[in-house]
Amino acid sequence: MAKANRTVHPINTPRTETQTLFAHVTGGGAASNCTLDAQSALNGEIVSLTYSSTGVYAGVFRYQYPALIGAPIISFGGAGTAGIMGLVSAIDVTAGTFTAKFYVGNTLTDLATTDIPYFTWSVRNSGKNS
Repeated sequence: MAKANRTVHPINTPRTETQTLFAHVTGGGAASNCTLDAQSALNGEIVSLTYSSTGVYAGVFRYQYPALIGAPIISFGGAGTAGIMGLVSAIDVTAGTFTAKFYVGNTLTDLATTDIPYFTWSVRNSGKNS
């Protein structure tokens, strides 16, 4: 099997220093923190996703950035809970923190151990030319 190409390329956007970031975690079960696989724990973009209350989690990013360009999108992998969806209800990339909420229908729902939320968001790596 060939190894992935790890060359970094800039994103073509009208603004300089734009970066698209990716991360994933695994649900911890009822009233539990999410877990990170070994690679994500070592150098993933999300350091932790901690249980706050039913379906609500406080997150910490590994790095801080001067500006958010595109709000996080959450998609799901794994066997997972049927109908689960998530949204980031608060985010501060300058502080490196966010709040994520997970629902089935209109009901806040804790992430099961089979739920794997994938996050994608875009930031500016610099305040220049904004």
